[in-house]
This record gives sequence, C-alpha cells and structure tokens, in this order.
Amino acid sequence: MRVFILKPDAIGDFILASGCIRFIAREAGEENLVLAVRSDVAQLARSQFPKALVLPLTLREKRRILNVTTVNILHSLPSWLKMLGLRVDAALCLRSMRAYLHTIWFYTPRAKRRIACQNLLLARPRVRRPAVENFVTRFFQPTLLPYPAPGKLPTDIEANRSVASEFLGREISDAEILPSLILPEPVPRSDRWLLCPFSSSLNKDYPAEKWAAALQILAPECGDSPLHLAAGPSQQEQLAAFAQILREAGIQNLVIDPPKPLSDFLKSIAAARLVLTVDTAAAHMACALGSPAVIASAGHHPGVYAPYSPNGLQHWIMPPPKLRKGEWREHTTPEILANAVRQILAP
Repeated sequence: MRVFILKPDAIGDFILASGCIRFIAREAGEENLVLAVRSDVAQLARSQFPKALVLPLTLREKRRILNVTTVNILHSLPSWLKMLGLRVDAALCLRSMRAYLHTIWFYTPRAKRRIACQNLLLARPRVRRPAVENFVTRFFQPTLLPYPAPGKLPTDIEANRSVASEFLGREISDAEILPSLILPEPVPRSDRWLLCPFSSSLNKDYPAEKWAAALQILAPECGDSPLHLAAGPSQQEQLAAFAQILREAGIQNLVIDPPKPLSDFLKSIAAARLVLTVDTAAAHMACALGSPAVIASAGHHPGVYAPYSPNGLQHWIMPPPKLRKGEWREHTTPEILANAVRQILAP
C-alpha cells in the first residue's frame, strides 16, 4: 500500500507527528511511504524513516522580489515534479493550517483516497481561500475530518490520530500516536545537564538572568555535573552572551556545545541527565526520546502543541491563560522552575 504523507512544518511540528508517521509505517510498510517535508527536516526524516522516500520542500516565509508562493514553487520544483508522477493508494495531510501551496501539494499526487482535517485557515479566510477550497473539495472529493476539540492530548496530536484512524479504519491508542524518535543504538545516560535556551521566536525565550537564578537555587541538585549549553548555528553569538550572564551569576562547569547535525543533537538529548529548555524543538525531542526535561513554555496556543509527557518525565510549565504578551516570564519564576526540576529528578 503506497502512502503519501504531507508534513511541511518545522522540526518540532515534525517530531510531534513522528508517532503517527511511525504507526502508519508499521501498518503500511515503511518502504511504501513517501514523506514530503521541509528541507531543513529532511535529514531527520531520512534518519528516522530510512526506507521511505523523502521529498524535501524548500519553504521561505518572507517575500523576496517575487510572490513568496512563486519562489517556494521554484525552489521545490524537483520534489513537486516527483509528486506529479506519484500514484498512491492514499494521500494524508498532517497539517491543518494549509496555505495555497500546501493545498497544491496535497492534491498533486494521484491518490485513490485523500484524508486531512479541515483547514483551520478557513476560520479567518482571505477572499479567495474559500473559493479555492470549495473547488478542490468538489473536484478531488477528499475526506475532511473535523479538527478535534481540546482533550487529553494536544489537539495537533489528536488531529494526527483522526487522520490515521480514518485511513486504517480503527481506533488508535495514545501510545501508538505519541511522538516517537529512535536512535540507531542505545545512548547511555550521563550526569550532564543540557540547557537549550532559545526558540525560533524571541517571545518564547526565557531570560538568562532567570535561568541563572533557577540554577543558583538548584546548586545542590546539580553539584559537579557539567552544564552544557546548546543552540542552532545562527544563535552562537547569542549563546556566548547567554553563557557570560550565567558565569557572572556564579554558575560553574559551563560547556558550550558546537552546533551539531540533528542526528547527533538527538544523542545529546538522550544522554542528558536533565534537559532544560523552552517551547522549541528540543522540548519535543526530549518527549519523543523519553528524556527527563523541564520546559518553560510561553503558553502560546495552549493545548494545541503542548503539554504532554509520554513517560511522566517531562514537565511543561504552562502559564495561566489570557496573560498579556510577555507576562508569562513574570509568572514563571525561578522558584517555580527549580521546583519543577526537583520533581523530575526526585524519582
């Protein structure tokens, strides 16, 4: 059974869908999967699903001279041409906020069935979007499922469950749908702490001074354990400034990790005694690998992407709803952060 899966999202969103993709790979055969993902996710997708065909999609978010959709089509043309030649038994879309280009890619392969949740962008549609959606729906006759209401798991995971359940015709358990990453060989747990302080958005980052205050409180728990700092290639200067603030606060045993490929960074997450981070890809990696973690979340889109914990060793610090922009940092005090760490380390 040949299956096309469209997931043109960032690294954290792909990891959030990894359990669903792995479940479908077990049911349909990994060698029968075609995964269309962002180009910066392609290496991770290939390492996790080596038997699948991975089609990288180059996506820019901002306009550069030409219309952004036109630019993205041109950059992703080789993968799009491969989609045009695909014949599959089912096309599944694991993105529920579909721009025009996502819609084009979803309907490009020839498929006997097409399954997705309803497009959430129709809630505040542009003038042409309803017309485009109505046209492709009438022409291709996909199965469009209601986007799930808030429940036990984040709604994006529940949306993946709905699509997979409709495709396979049976109910799917929590364990089968929760994020899941696999390493090629076991990684022994070390005594190091790993702090990943930056996300792709500044309004999700927690202040360095407050990280330092929390670490001062946690000095007895940390002891002589090295504290590794990690960030992306474009964040190295920012990371050096962050490390300097920690040193000035008296935090010892700091190690700045060089940028690593995603496959090696996964090993760092798996080896850490504790992962400290914000709402970013590192948080979802820790959950998918079962690593102990404390995540200081800004609370954006509560219940959509977080909180969740596959084995109870990941603590998401979620602020109360309806706080004004930036107020979550005042609510999430260093004391709250330190207490969450103690709860995770206690077992």
